[in-house]
Amino acid sequence: MAAPPRPSKGGNKPWIKGDVDDLASLAHLDDAILLEELQVRYQADKIYTYVGDILVAVNPFKDLPLYSNDIQFKYHDIPKSAAPPHIFALADQAYHAMVRNGHSQCAVISGESGAGKTESAKYLMRHIISLCPSGGEGAQLERRIIEVNPMLEAFGNAATLMNHNSSRFGKYTELLFDKAGHVVGAQISEYLLEKSRVVRQNMGENNFHVLYYVFASPNAADLGLTDYRAFPYVAACANFPRDNKQRYQEMVSAIQTIGFSQLEQSNIHQVLAAVLHLSNITFDSIYSGSETLEMSNSKQVLETTARVVGVTADAMKEAMVAVNTVTRGEKIRRINTPEKAMDTRDAMSKALYGRLFSWIVGQINQLLAVGSRTTSDLLEIGVLDIFGFEHFDTNGFEQLCINIANEQLQSFFNQHIFKQELEEYAREGIDGSNITFEDNQPLLDMCFAKPIGLFALLDEESRFPRASDETLVAKFKDQLGTNPNYQPERTSAPCFTINHYAGNIKYTSHGFLARNRDELSDDVIQICRASNNELIRRLFTDDAPAQATGRGGNAHNTVRQRSATVGAQFVASLMVLMDKMMQCMAHFVRCIKPNTQQAANKFVGDFVNRQLRYTGMLETTRIRREGYSFRPLFADFMTRFGILAYGPLSRTAASAETCRKVLQMSGVQGWLVGKTKVFLKYWQVEQLDKAIKRFHDGAAVLQKVAKGFAARRYRANMRAKMAQYTQQSAAFFDETRRNGDRYANKVAANNAEDMRRHASGVAPRRPAKATPPKPKRSEKELKREASIMWWQEKEEPIGAGKDVFGNFMPWFHGLISRGEAEELLKPRYIGCFLVRVSENRFGYTLSYRVSNRCRHYMVEQDTQHRYALVGVAKVCQSLNELIEWFQRNPINEDGDVLREACGQKVGDDGFEECDYGELLTPGQLKAARDRAIAQAQASAAASGPPPPVVRATKPGAAPSGGGPPPVVRANKPGGSGGPPPIVRGNKPRM
Repeated sequence: MAAPPRPSKGGNKPWIKGDVDDLASLAHLDDAILLEELQVRYQADKIYTYVGDILVAVNPFKDLPLYSNDIQFKYHDIPKSAAPPHIFALADQAYHAMVRNGHSQCAVISGESGAGKTESAKYLMRHIISLCPSGGEGAQLERRIIEVNPMLEAFGNAATLMNHNSSRFGKYTELLFDKAGHVVGAQISEYLLEKSRVVRQNMGENNFHVLYYVFASPNAADLGLTDYRAFPYVAACANFPRDNKQRYQEMVSAIQTIGFSQLEQSNIHQVLAAVLHLSNITFDSIYSGSETLEMSNSKQVLETTARVVGVTADAMKEAMVAVNTVTRGEKIRRINTPEKAMDTRDAMSKALYGRLFSWIVGQINQLLAVGSRTTSDLLEIGVLDIFGFEHFDTNGFEQLCINIANEQLQSFFNQHIFKQELEEYAREGIDGSNITFEDNQPLLDMCFAKPIGLFALLDEESRFPRASDETLVAKFKDQLGTNPNYQPERTSAPCFTINHYAGNIKYTSHGFLARNRDELSDDVIQICRASNNELIRRLFTDDAPAQATGRGGNAHNTVRQRSATVGAQFVASLMVLMDKMMQCMAHFVRCIKPNTQQAANKFVGDFVNRQLRYTGMLETTRIRREGYSFRPLFADFMTRFGILAYGPLSRTAASAETCRKVLQMSGVQGWLVGKTKVFLKYWQVEQLDKAIKRFHDGAAVLQKVAKGFAARRYRANMRAKMAQYTQQSAAFFDETRRNGDRYANKVAANNAEDMRRHASGVAPRRPAKATPPKPKRSEKELKREASIMWWQEKEEPIGAGKDVFGNFMPWFHGLISRGEAEELLKPRYIGCFLVRVSENRFGYTLSYRVSNRCRHYMVEQDTQHRYALVGVAKVCQSLNELIEWFQRNPINEDGDVLREACGQKVGDDGFEECDYGELLTPGQLKAARDRAIAQAQASAAASGPPPPVVRATKPGAAPSGGGPPPVVRANKPGGSGGPPPIVRGNKPRM
């Protein structure tokens, strides 16, 4: 595709201001022209501008009609110059580059706080998801991924002086795709949540959004959350959200869409309430020597907080007012000062919120996981949304980490745009002397070097118990004072200045060591691990204190296993992030903030120009215009563009000569060929794609002709078949008509014969009575009959459920339902059991009584005719052996054991009725009848009661043949000749 129109160097009208979508196409570009172009486009609501392959987005601070479905539909697999610059266009390029090239992509969205990074990331992911509709489960996964952003914004964003919805954590979202481009999962990595905001905010700023949303919960009153002004952590709210209830509903909707259960949602609300209630706890020392410490507010506050946390009030108070340690077997209790107790309270609040946030991200990753797929076979598009560069009146530890992260991103940008280009030119023998840039690698070396880098020195000082903020600054000055990127303070104030790429920033070291250590006392961890809230217990399960043996042999010291500091974790996670992004093809979005008041239609030139200068946009424009951003290998180039010179069927080997021939025949000018790669400017690739498009169009024409031919042939065949079907139908109707006439004549003859018989006094002929059809049997009756046949043919020959004398075991029952089984077991003791033949499958069901209900296990057989309970590993050779085993051994982890066999149902007259009669064959029924008669006679002679009933069929069931058996009743319980009563030491607990 042709390059954008370039302005004439000597013309009177080189270009129309604001109409150039790609500023890299300008022949002359400096700070003033770049700034003017962006301002003119901004005033025309053209907030997006290309600078080569980089998208510049200026935050409009107002709603624009740029994100409707109609506009989104335009950006679907189109060349970049075919539509105006847009975040949707960059998403389209990343997605289709991944699908075509089979290479993972990443989008780096950078800029100051309030420049619109979070919104850009949301629109980018929304369009990527829309490009890969999956349907069914895939559509549900896509909805979940889209709903992740509002949930994480609620828990990780807050209103600051620079941004009403500022991200207070870094987020790298990896969208995972299969080779066909269908989204199959997602993975989120979170970095450096600003936990200190939970307990303390700067003047004019808010806490995290969710700590205000929770007051709109329907259960807020149950959690003790009535008025936000009653909770110090959120009472100093600069601007309480007016649409709090609506925001809460949106958050809950997102949580439910992602897949969190009701119990998990309830636990999340309880943890948030616990954080807020902790802010009400304050302490005063009674004596000057701090021998004891008491709360300065009412006891009810402590009890309410302890109830929400799920611990006892005494345990919570002890964890805050004292420190308990064990040294050489001796327990030592130290009373905290009021300040130390308040620090412990705040540390607990930060730990609860920080761990809750990490747990939420972990749960989201599980709910969005790719399942059984191998991640190595998947492609990904990573989207980085990380806090922007920050410069406040007072800058602390969090600002240092945030700004160093932005330094690392600037270095990644430099490496991708500048360094890699120079290195590539040198390897391929291309002249790159015209490319220069400002490198910030020395500053990163000062921060990350070991053992005298800034973060290494911070960790070293954090290990000393008596270290202070002043000693830390002194160490920085001794080790880094000569570095040109570090400026020590000339006064005694604990401050230092770092020369960032965005300007010099002074940092105050107050709280550096405490925030880097981020310590939490063992007492707080122990009470949280003992909470009755399942989620709080889970958040602290990995913090059990390690036990180290002292020199005394059996004596122990309470020692906390040293965990990595916040700074060390930050550096490690940042390096992992860079490694991931280096494996991807990068796309850059530079977000620009037009003013500091977050006002619409206001463009402050000096403020914007400073952002353009420190982000290197002018250098980027020059390099993208003069450099070669597309550098494919010879083989890749020939695979994609070889058709231009050698046709679609050629298999020409890739070499410098064949690549030159392709470029010469395509008409592209200004390219270079290196040792192993072709070097093209970004717009030359579009020219080649346009040249290939005629082949694609030709292929489309061929496909159209071939499909038309196939359709016409199919239509002709269908017409021939239709004619054949018409002919056959006509013949069928003719035959039907003839048969109708023949039958009509026969009916007329029969009627005439009947009239003649009637006239002569002879009775007319009557058709024979038709035999009524047999009633259709239901599916349930057929299954029941099949189960009976299965038992008679398969189980009865091997003696299943019978003793050695051929009699049924006391626990064996026929085809009774689940409800009938439970009715038999309900009045019995715990452990009473029975085995019944299943009504709708070939097998048995074990039913037994537990404390307040009955449990049922299916008994199945394997291919070797062995018996086992479904879900239980034990396998036995026979049904009787299986039951005997579980009379001696527990069935499950709950310790359920079969204790007493459940006999047959007892009738109203007190006699048992057997329910397995329908399992017997007619011969067996006759034998049972004979035995019953003999037993009845013997019982009558002995003046005893009749034997038990043996039913041939279940009442209401289909008969299986044979008449009903005689009534065979067992002796009444307690009657003469009956079984002895069961003697128990203690009645089993119900």
